[in-house]
Amino acid sequence: MVGINTSMSKEFRPTYLYVKTHNVTGLKYFGKTTKSDPHKYLGSGTYWLEHIKIHGNSITTEIIGLFTDKDDCRSAAVKFSRENNIIHALNENGKKIWANLVMENGLDGGDTGRTNYGPLSDSTKEKISTLKKGKKPWNTGLIGVNPGNRNPRTQEQKEKISKKLSGRKRSTEAIEKTAEKLKGRKRPDISIALKGKKKSQETIDKMKLAQQNKGTVSEETKQKIREARKFQVFSDETKQKLRGKIVCINKLGEIKKIDKEIFYSQEGVETDKEWVFHLSKVGLARRQQ
Repeated sequence: MVGINTSMSKEFRPTYLYVKTHNVTGLKYFGKTTKSDPHKYLGSGTYWLEHIKIHGNSITTEIIGLFTDKDDCRSAAVKFSRENNIIHALNENGKKIWANLVMENGLDGGDTGRTNYGPLSDSTKEKISTLKKGKKPWNTGLIGVNPGNRNPRTQEQKEKISKKLSGRKRSTEAIEKTAEKLKGRKRPDISIALKGKKKSQETIDKMKLAQQNKGTVSEETKQKIREARKFQVFSDETKQKLRGKIVCINKLGEIKKIDKEIFYSQEGVETDKEWVFHLSKVGLARRQQ
């Protein structure tokens, strides 16, 4: 540990130089702080802080020294930075050992771009941009680590979140962004898991309700449905189920397939019938009620 210089400069506040090590990933960060408790201080480097966001703030702090003289602090910080090659040092796996992106001088922070070493070069800017791209500054190879929280949510936490979000409607813009993001995405693992799985009655009822609330289908959507069904092949079992059925809607707005005999056995004017054809004027009116 570097010794303490008791001669205090007028414009310089007592400064700690420290090394922080992430307990999960092993990534290190060399920095400075004028705070009274450097152990509670997380650090200020942009790369380091992004790393903490992803992997949690379980860190260990080693104090290099407490400095009350500006020149001593700067000299010790620069010496440590150079000796440990804090910008470019890599481990045996080719990963960064230090989260520092620029040299630490002990005066104005390490990763702020405001050091006394002049403006950043284009190559340094490119490195910083590459390292921060996608906000994944450190690939540790850890499996099952939940970004920002290393501990998976408990069932109680999940229920609280679900209750809090219940009834909240997403904006049209948010829905469109999600749809665009997922467009063309293939999930074979989910397809395999769902293949042959029967839907519960609750799920079927929810799907029916959602279908009823969609309103009138546009001509563009109808055309897409026709194209999708053009080469659809029905099994004999499905054909048997559909034979003699007709799609109707009742007074409550429920759409079902009922036997043709039941449909045509109804008497009276169409508006008074329990079941009407779902695409008739009365049927469309019931869907929109």
